[in-house]
Amino acid sequence: MRRYLRRLRAQRGQVFALTALSMVGICGIAGFAIDTGTWYRAHRAQQAIADAAALAAAADLPNDTNQATADAITYASRNGGSLAAENVQFSSTYQANDTVTVTTQSSAPSYFLKALGIGDASVGATATATAVPLGSAWGAAPFAVYYTQRELSGTGCPCFDQPTTLQYGKVGPGGFQIINIDGSSGGSGQTILAGWILNGCNCSTTTPNWLYNDAGAKFNSSQVASALDQRLNGNLLFPVYDQTEGGGSNLEYHVIAFVGFHITDYKFQGSNNGSISGYFVQTMWEGTGTTYPPGPYTATTTQLVG
Repeated sequence: MRRYLRRLRAQRGQVFALTALSMVGICGIAGFAIDTGTWYRAHRAQQAIADAAALAAAADLPNDTNQATADAITYASRNGGSLAAENVQFSSTYQANDTVTVTTQSSAPSYFLKALGIGDASVGATATATAVPLGSAWGAAPFAVYYTQRELSGTGCPCFDQPTTLQYGKVGPGGFQIINIDGSSGGSGQTILAGWILNGCNCSTTTPNWLYNDAGAKFNSSQVASALDQRLNGNLLFPVYDQTEGGGSNLEYHVIAFVGFHITDYKFQGSNNGSISGYFVQTMWEGTGTTYPPGPYTATTTQLVG
């Protein structure tokens, strides 16, 4: 009997030892699950920071990489992170320096795994965004620009932010470079034209595309003039065309791109000519991108690509 009791006490000690070892393993597994969950959330936060910084930087491309770097750093900070300038890198997809890659880095603490000698974890994320040529634009205005305009395709151009006057004369029977930006045919009417100038067309316009003429010199109406007055010193999105065909209400413009224009003045006299003054601006606009870049003057839209 005494021998049996001694054996039972020995087995009881082994059970206690095995239980203690099992508890360490269970705590280790639970700690690993909790801490890795914490690290994953920290990684997702870093990804959101990287995405915001990359999109902000892409809005300045391809023309100003210095401003793009500054905006990336600013937006990383606004979203609760930090970013060094050397972690903002530029590359070329459609044009020189039209793509930015942002890499963020931080550390996430461990809680339970510290007991096993595992300290903080390094977490980071990478995001790539491109200033994609605008292929389909939301909210364009009805005044078309011929693609050979000197500030668009002249020597050493596109030339943004330089004083420019766009001449609006006859380009065909009844055609004064005013188009139905919504894709309709026939006259759109002065009220609709004024609305497109004031607010942009409540439509998405795709390029390349043939769009019908709005026949006549309708820029002489008081409604159009009032809309232009309200848009002075603001940016509009103009369609760019490379050829026309037909005449009157059947005249069509082959629209190949969009370009931003900052209006400072306008003069429409009589029924045969007019002008809009201001300067072309590189602009990021609402819409979808295209892999067909018609020219370096093209307005862009930002797109995360990685």
